[in-house]
Amino acid sequence: MGLSRQVAIVAAGRVATTTSIFAVNALLARTWALDDFGVFSAIWILGNTLAPMFLAGIPTALLYAFPRRAQGEERRDLVWQSTLVLCLSASLLIVLLWSVGTLVSGWLSLSVAAHVLVPFLPYVFSVVAAGHVEAALVASGRPTWQAWLSLCGALGLVLVACLAFNMAWSVEDTLLALSVVGLSRCGLGWLLLAAGMGVAIPSTSGIGSLLRYAGQIGLNDAVGSLSRAVDRMVILGFLGTADLALYHVGAVEAPVSLILAAVVTVLVPEASRLSEAGKTKQIALLFRGAVGRLALVILPVFCFLFVHADTVIEVYLPVEFSRATGVFRIFLLALPLRCAVYNPILVGTGRAHWALYGSLGDLCVNVLLSVALVQWLMAASPYWALLAPALATVLATWLQVVALLLLLARSLGQPWRTILPWGRLSRVFLVSGLAAVASGWLVSDLALSAMLRLCAALLVFLPLGAGLLRSWCPVDWQELIGLRRAISGSQAAQ
Repeated sequence: MGLSRQVAIVAAGRVATTTSIFAVNALLARTWALDDFGVFSAIWILGNTLAPMFLAGIPTALLYAFPRRAQGEERRDLVWQSTLVLCLSASLLIVLLWSVGTLVSGWLSLSVAAHVLVPFLPYVFSVVAAGHVEAALVASGRPTWQAWLSLCGALGLVLVACLAFNMAWSVEDTLLALSVVGLSRCGLGWLLLAAGMGVAIPSTSGIGSLLRYAGQIGLNDAVGSLSRAVDRMVILGFLGTADLALYHVGAVEAPVSLILAAVVTVLVPEASRLSEAGKTKQIALLFRGAVGRLALVILPVFCFLFVHADTVIEVYLPVEFSRATGVFRIFLLALPLRCAVYNPILVGTGRAHWALYGSLGDLCVNVLLSVALVQWLMAASPYWALLAPALATVLATWLQVVALLLLLARSLGQPWRTILPWGRLSRVFLVSGLAAVASGWLVSDLALSAMLRLCAALLVFLPLGAGLLRSWCPVDWQELIGLRRAISGSQAAQ
């Protein structure tokens, strides 16, 4: 199976998961008052911030180590060693949260007791204990199984949100139902591993090297997770749960950015193989090709969403959440950066510590800017204080990506100006921007509902963008056609 098709299959599962979270937020925002939804958001953020820390880098390290193990028993042992380690780590996390639940609730300034957190603990356990399943399925050549597992989990989350909306469940009831879904997905994931690789009591051979390499990645993931949560914590600490509810639903990335996660899952083993063979030039070509192909998808999505952000939020959320539009539009400014898939190359070539340094820098800049900006705006113009952490987060992300691209170019022995397909990036951005602005202008005066306006804008944007790309940029058009064929499986893709 070609790399492009593998990326598409993995991305389909990841996009299903993230789309389900959007659906959950949209439904629950219509179920509860702002403060209640803010409490739910704070607990959700807490669990999903701590989980990557306790995954300890195992899933990504598994992608790196799996191709370097011989076939058969060694790979099976590697998978079940990872399972055992993550179950122990998940148990430690649950004990920690159980012990300090009241303290955590007070620290988060929540006007609820620790019992609101308790129903969510099984979900947190499931996220960590089965955190390596998708990586193991992809690394073992079963990306389709991974996609179906993600789809089942996504449907379960949406089902819970639908029941909460129609039956007016409380926050506690909803968190408990989410835990049931999480544990079910965890069990199904383990069954798939058993079906694909068999069951065995893992030996301790090789586990030390896995954990040592995973430690670097895990520290990077922990810092990155903290960086992603800093802005939410600043909002919660300075502005409260109602503003957190507004910020949380606005501070999101388009689901297409999850293609990046799929690319990481697929390219880490490939970069690891090339690095083992000393083929740095091929790694550079792999990076450039991945960036160019991602740009064909991500840049059009960025331009369309940025122009139509008001309409998107109007469709997505009730009118009480209209202030989330500004947060959403600011976060979109980071979306083009997702074309630069530096992490799989750094991890695959054994330079995960570089990404750690970048994440540490991002975290420090994010904390300082978020706190400084929100305090300044609270004094100067309180209405705009909600946007301060978003601005800080996006600026810190831009600085981090530029720094890591410079390091990546150096490690591959290539000028940084040549490892990125600047021509394609410029052409696709120009075409997409023109098509997006034209679609916004043509539908702006239509007396239609928000959903119909968005659909009309899309019907204008897609053919106009495709026509401009085909006539002005035939090389990029052919690449897009080739990508579509590779994804659909009509031809082999590398």
